[in-house]
Amino acid sequence: MTNTPRKHHFVPQFWIRRFAGSDGRLWAYDGDTGRISERSSKQLMQIFNLYTVQPSGADDTTLETVDLNKIDSEGSSAFDRILKGDHTQSAKNEFASFLAAQVVRDPNVVTSYNLTAQELTLSLLNAFDATDFDTFRQGWEAQYPGTSVTETEFQHIHALSLRGTENALELIITALDDTEGLPELPFTDAVRSPDSRNIIRAQLLGFDWTLKTDASDRFILGDTGVLYNKGAMQSLSAPLSRGAALFLTPSESPKPGISSVSAADHEVTNLNIESAARSRRWIVGERIELERFRSQVGSSLLPDCHKA
Repeated sequence: MTNTPRKHHFVPQFWIRRFAGSDGRLWAYDGDTGRISERSSKQLMQIFNLYTVQPSGADDTTLETVDLNKIDSEGSSAFDRILKGDHTQSAKNEFASFLAAQVVRDPNVVTSYNLTAQELTLSLLNAFDATDFDTFRQGWEAQYPGTSVTETEFQHIHALSLRGTENALELIITALDDTEGLPELPFTDAVRSPDSRNIIRAQLLGFDWTLKTDASDRFILGDTGVLYNKGAMQSLSAPLSRGAALFLTPSESPKPGISSVSAADHEVTNLNIESAARSRRWIVGERIELERFRSQVGSSLLPDCHKA
């Protein structure tokens, strides 16, 4: 009998291990206990059965064992390329794919995707309130950045009539509910489908990318991983290792490849504070840095911890 994997990492282990201390040991701050201790990457940043689905009452963990395994393998390669000095457009393209997958695999995204998809579907009824197609399109794209509706689709909705559209949307929502089994389990198509990831990837490639390095190796990693504003993604940052972090900023004309500069002290501090503030439970890094944060800000940085 095979041993079905139940503990699913939402931040890959290869990423966590890049924050091992100078002594080679992995130190972690636990927001639940307020303690810093040595841990294994296998014990951190995971949720039991996060990516398990049960379409017919039979467990399916292939998202973790197949899809995400491939994404993480390619992501680890992209990490190596960038951290070893490959800052070409090719490396940027490869890493954008990993970042997009990391955004959609986050527990808050995975577990909310079903409801979000239903909300988006129901919002098609707004077509009957819009005076014309352009008005509807502008409102839709403002509410759901990265999505689009064509004028042909708009006219088709009107041709169905309000009652006909309501019936059609009800069938879609019923299908959304049934596709992935139990409502408390994740709607994993958001991660599996390249369509959702490609929308995010395209937006990320529209930013300027800068790798900022810290010779003192002070960056820490929280269990949110990538940091960005919710809703319309206007920027993104991600600590990649104790000595490097990636910053993506808006640009009307994105520069090719990835630029590299030394991080200012305040940039290291600000990113570490944001990583800690957004963490659910775990933060990893050099022990002395974790001790400094615990003494300066303590558990107040983690007001809404979720069990991991």
